Amino acid sequence: MPGNRFWKNICLLALPALLFACREEVSYVERISIASVGDVHLYKDEADIIYAQQGRGMDSAAFMQNYVERWAIDVLFHQKAKENIVQTDEIEKMVENYRTSLIQNIYQDRLITQQLLPSISDAEVQAFYKKEQMLFELTEPYVKGFYVQLPAKASKTRDVRNWCLRKGQDDLEKLEKLCSENDYGYQFFMEEWIPFSDLAHKLPLTEQQLMDRLLKKSTIEFKEGKFTYFVCADSILQRNDTKPIEMVSDEIKELLLNSKKANFIKTVKRSLYEDALKTGRVILY
Repeated sequence: MPGNRFWKNICLLALPALLFACREEVSYVERISIASVGDVHLYKDEADIIYAQQGRGMDSAAFMQNYVERWAIDVLFHQKAKENIVQTDEIEKMVENYRTSLIQNIYQDRLITQQLLPSISDAEVQAFYKKEQMLFELTEPYVKGFYVQLPAKASKTRDVRNWCLRKGQDDLEKLEKLCSENDYGYQFFMEEWIPFSDLAHKLPLTEQQLMDRLLKKSTIEFKEGKFTYFVCADSILQRNDTKPIEMVSDEIKELLLNSKKANFIKTVKRSLYEDALKTGRVILY
């Protein structure tokens, strides 16, 4: 067997070199530690992820300095707590109970989202809305419409005026295209309700001045400084008016969901238990 012994010796001699080569290869991908507390390290790739999630728009050096300091404090405090709190069965039980509760809550939320929420019908929402309208009074005015701000000497002012007065789909598309291409100030909210104050803040009028004008005429035009403004109020809701159902349907669904949630989960658990009894998974002695 001398031949086998020869090759065995060659392999043994080559093994250290191979291991060294592997170590050299691995060294190129070793993680860069930017701070440590004892043998606990904070690595650059971890900190970079945190910065990408939380630090966008902030000075990177200042953010990282603050984060590293908070990380070190957390590690030190955790180590001090471990030194002074003996690991006991009670702590392990608390951890396991928390884990069990967390898993159950996540599953419960998933059941509610997948099964209970879709079961809430539009008829239920409408019935609740009619019965509980007092819950949905507005505390401030709301409006649907649009506004446009263009230079006072804009060449297309006449076209804009006609488009705003007609308010057809084609007119509004032309209006939006013109504003977008020329970087004019505008906002379209024909399909959604916005607080009237939000609209007033974009214009050189007080909220009351704007309201007075729009109540007299739904589409107004006025000049202020170097600009001409067109404002259209397709619909206005006043303070103390009842919110339209489209504004509160999600809120109503949440209310209905909360009222049904306890019974739903109780029913699911009871069904699970009864099925387990039938199949023999649960045995009562």
